[in-house]
Amino acid sequence: MSKISIDSEYDGYVFLGAAQGRFEAEQKNAAGQTEKVMKDYFQMFVVSPVSSYTSEDYSAFGFKAEKKSCASADVWKDLNVGDRVRLFFDDKKKVVMAALDG
Repeated sequence: MSKISIDSEYDGYVFLGAAQGRFEAEQKNAAGQTEKVMKDYFQMFVVSPVSSYTSEDYSAFGFKAEKKSCASADVWKDLNVGDRVRLFFDDKKKVVMAALDG
């Protein structure tokens, strides 16, 4: 694995990796009965600067690591670990597209 360098001046997301798989969930069928189904999941891992918000009760500095739910594995298909990315979300806050940022 190659080394990654995170620029403290960059205020966007840096791609760190991804995961995908399946999990068992319960859902109601057309007859209203609960049944177990297998659902796919897609996740990407990114790092970004913490908010600059401060108050009497809160302050933070540095970076935060985040796990973002994605619509599909296509979101990260052209990304490499360490890439700076812009993320685009749907109304359910899932990442639907990631574009290289500079």
